[in-house]
Amino acid sequence: MKKQYIAILIFIFSVILAGCTSPEETIYEIIEASAQEEKVFEDQQKPIADLVEEEKNLFDEIIALGLKEFEQISTLSNNALENIDKREEHINKEKESISSSYDEFNKIVDEMEKIKDADLKKQAEDLKSIMDERYQAYEELYTANINVLAEDRKIYELLKDENLKEEDLLAQIEARNETYEKVKEANEKFNEATDKFNEAKLQFYKDSGLNITSEV
Repeated sequence: MKKQYIAILIFIFSVILAGCTSPEETIYEIIEASAQEEKVFEDQQKPIADLVEEEKNLFDEIIALGLKEFEQISTLSNNALENIDKREEHINKEKESISSSYDEFNKIVDEMEKIKDADLKKQAEDLKSIMDERYQAYEELYTANINVLAEDRKIYELLKDENLKEEDLLAQIEARNETYEKVKEANEKFNEATDKFNEAKLQFYKDSGLNITSEV
């Protein structure tokens, strides 16, 4: 009976403690859980960078051969197409991770309504707006990345055509370069939104009296 009585006391005590958690603390926990969901996104960065470098080397090797060495060019083009497929897999993993993070973050909406301090509530609402902007920026980046892969594929499919004309290849390379510019712009926009969110997040933690010094 004594053990049962202690267990009941522990349960009651834990319920009381749970009830004492402020909405600001809960928002902190949600934001940090959201950040954890982006771990998979972060893990894709090096593999993608390595694959981009590998594809560039394949392209340089093809160009060095000239258009006459068709068999070698066709083999290298197939290797490049496989590389692009792998990149797409990593990019899709990125997207799944960011989407999961965003879904987790949106749990702060209910907690925002519970904040009594008007200034803190406004900060939480601003955080939500910034994260919405960041997610939209990522959607634009994802679309730009997928478009680049499509243009890259066209290049290597062209290179497998024995009757390829040089002007057709140059036109496709130019089209691919234009999509890369859009990726660069979208990536800058996403990074700026991320920096803006991290600054606002830490300011919210500080003003909430949470004494958090988390890494950003």
